[in-house]
Amino acid sequence: MEKTTLVWLQRELRLSHLPALQDAIAQSDKVALVYFHDPQRTLGQANSVWLAHSLLRLQASLRHKGAELLLYSGDFAQQFALALQEIEPQQVFYSVQVGQPFTEMQNLALQMCKKRQVALQPFYSEFWFTPGEVVNKQGNPYVVFTPFYKAVVDKLPALQPLDERVVTRDEDWLKLHWPQLPAERFELPLSLREIQNRPWAQKLLQYWQPGEDAAWQQLQRFITQNLSDYDHDRDFPLLDATSRLSAYLHFGEISAQAIYFELIAYAEENPQLNAQPWLRQLLWREFARLMLWFFPNTETEPFQQKFADMRWQDNAESLSAWQSGQTGIPIIDAGMRELWETGYMHNRVRMLVASLLTKDLNVNWRHGQAWFANTLLDADPANNAMGWQWVAGCGVDAAPYYRLFNPLRQSEKFDAQGDYIRKWVPELRTLSSKAIHAPWLYPQECVLKGINLGKHYPYPVVDLKRSRAQHLLRVDKLKRGGKRA
Repeated sequence: MEKTTLVWLQRELRLSHLPALQDAIAQSDKVALVYFHDPQRTLGQANSVWLAHSLLRLQASLRHKGAELLLYSGDFAQQFALALQEIEPQQVFYSVQVGQPFTEMQNLALQMCKKRQVALQPFYSEFWFTPGEVVNKQGNPYVVFTPFYKAVVDKLPALQPLDERVVTRDEDWLKLHWPQLPAERFELPLSLREIQNRPWAQKLLQYWQPGEDAAWQQLQRFITQNLSDYDHDRDFPLLDATSRLSAYLHFGEISAQAIYFELIAYAEENPQLNAQPWLRQLLWREFARLMLWFFPNTETEPFQQKFADMRWQDNAESLSAWQSGQTGIPIIDAGMRELWETGYMHNRVRMLVASLLTKDLNVNWRHGQAWFANTLLDADPANNAMGWQWVAGCGVDAAPYYRLFNPLRQSEKFDAQGDYIRKWVPELRTLSSKAIHAPWLYPQECVLKGINLGKHYPYPVVDLKRSRAQHLLRVDKLKRGGKRA
């Protein structure tokens, strides 16, 4: 009897370094490479923009090899059952993902495969090490990053590369050819086709090129051009100094392990290179994924439960000003406008805008998390939840509650000449490098430059000194056991 394997793709939209696909091809006579698109389980509008183009590029790569990507659109449970009926696999292979939508689908798949006596094989290739493999002496997961990082670094010499086993024979790729299936199985889902035509989607893609090939090109550009100065330059938002691989990693167009081995190979050829600062950032991503694996409720609830009693103002006007880049604090507005224009924001600026929203404006971190989830191309459930809780002070290894980023000092330090602000807040571009960070403190210069504060650019939505004092009082009361701080 012919052996058929269904390989279910979630967020690993690539053909190389993908053990689920490689093992399926090695073991099977027929392989169905399938993506299920459930519009009710999408992670955000920006994610959908990238997803549509990533699927198209993956489909084109497969067709070039005489293979096909099968696409099912609709309620996941119904479409998964339909795929089992149409493809009739003896086994289903998939790469385990974290985050509520993925966990729900994985649990549904387990139930349906068990009911139909179809073997379901999970692969943990999207993790550096299988969850539970890196734990402390008590056998518990690390909840502080530094000891986790040290433990992982100690284990890295034993890490085995994901076997590429890149298929080159035509007959192997023909295992992924399914001409007998209905035509709609080979078409991009309607909801994704529609989103491609929206002006915002077309604007975002002026800045990006999704797909596996583009991911590898971006990696090579970063390693050869920026890695040597990464540790010094990475905090300056105007500089093109970071890898910009976060969206590619989020969609699995390149794997973190593959990046690591590419990094090691390059470092061996360039012994003067210090790759540790960037490796540390890659492992923050792994730390976030493992935290969500072990503590899935932290996607929506604070890791530190005492913060569940935090009283938030949730002022709609403040939230709207923050979302639209109209807070009157230039570095904040520059970041929020960059996000809306490009689907991306520099990490240093992400921390600043999150600190202002949660600690100065006292808006619930979940509102910021939701906005990022909808507008960031790299809005990974694990990174997004951990990042917001870290800044808000309620997560694992969180920033101290008394630490508020002063956006003015940060702006002066990391955008000293104000050129990042000028790029994204052009109404202030004529101000001096001193006044541009806090124009309300330089009213005479604003008048001389024809800038009418309150009309051409807003006054700050909050007094930063007062908001800092109020935040410290709220959290101090909460820490002393007072309810509803």
